[in-house]
Amino acid sequence: MAAAGGDSSGRGESGKGSERGKNIKTAVQLEGVSKRFGYFFALKSVSLSVKVGEFVALLGPNGAGKTTLIKIIATQMKPTAGTVKIFGENAFQNSSKTAELRHEIGLVAHESFLYDELTVRENLAFYAKLFSLNKARERFRGSYESCEGCGSSWEETLSELVEFLNLGRWLDVKAKHLSYGLRKRADIARALIHRPSLVLLDEPFGGLDESSRELLAEYFKCFKGKTLILSSHSYEWAKRVCERGILLERGEVKQEICL
Repeated sequence: MAAAGGDSSGRGESGKGSERGKNIKTAVQLEGVSKRFGYFFALKSVSLSVKVGEFVALLGPNGAGKTTLIKIIATQMKPTAGTVKIFGENAFQNSSKTAELRHEIGLVAHESFLYDELTVRENLAFYAKLFSLNKARERFRGSYESCEGCGSSWEETLSELVEFLNLGRWLDVKAKHLSYGLRKRADIARALIHRPSLVLLDEPFGGLDESSRELLAEYFKCFKGKTLILSSHSYEWAKRVCERGILLERGEVKQEICL
């Protein structure tokens, strides 16, 4: 399913990532990527390509290598062998390049990246500052809530995310008090707060009730100007969002399919 219109948070085409996307046709390029843990190969010579603006699902059973692949694309894990290019740049060429590319990536992993003792609003302000929206000044004045220096795009992005993900009632609730589904939604907001060009979602529908899955599927379909890669063992939910699937089995790419 191709990405449709809509102008919600994280879906605009502003920022350095969008400028890069105008000139680069390939968002992700992997060549011969392997990952070994001791004697066990989680990935075996994986090669794949994802175009800018494409929505792709990594499919396969548990243990197929989906999470490892997502982490490598997110630059959170270095491959044992092979080349990873993000928007034409070698992701692991050096630490400064890796850090630069991370500003283009929004990752929602199995584990939550929210701080338990901070409210949803404070968490989002913290991550907005971490990614230096609008090249903001390097310190807050007062609480995280004000996000001093984050600029007007912080307020706009926060408002759009909160509205579409229906988080308004829980903005001032500490993350540790959120249900699993609400925390997942807040983590998605956290991953999109800096308007990344590449969005990576590791099993985004897992553990959610039907209504939460529906909400997220509709939200993802409305992305504009983004490249999205999600992992899932559910063909049906992946089909709701993505246009192409890559089937992994025991760390290898077995086939590519149209969804």
